[in-house]
Amino acid sequence: MRLSRDLILVPCASPGKTCEASDLMMARVQPTGVFELLSPAAWARELGYPLDELSGKSLCELIFLEKPAAGEVVAALLDRNAVHSLEITLRCKDQRRKFFTFHRRFDPHGDAIYVVADKVSEV
Repeated sequence: MRLSRDLILVPCASPGKTCEASDLMMARVQPTGVFELLSPAAWARELGYPLDELSGKSLCELIFLEKPAAGEVVAALLDRNAVHSLEITLRCKDQRRKFFTFHRRFDPHGDAIYVVADKVSEV
């Protein structure tokens, strides 16, 4: 899969899906460069953004690094040869930093990447 070094966040709302009500921050990276928030309420709660503000943001905007370095983090997230989990610091709406471990699994039947982010700590 060849994607840009940035991903656009899109809340994925499908009533009745069990992951939507989850406390885990789950997402799916599509080959089109979309970072679908499969549990949008968990992302909004952890990062302090209303869903309408999260929608359309890029993942690089949320990573607590300058844009070029954030792009490298996204590239590592997309790399099938990289380690399965990455430590990523995200920026909350109130500018606090929260540290997450992003666990990834690549879809064996397609190009999607599934991500679960566990909060490690916050500053």
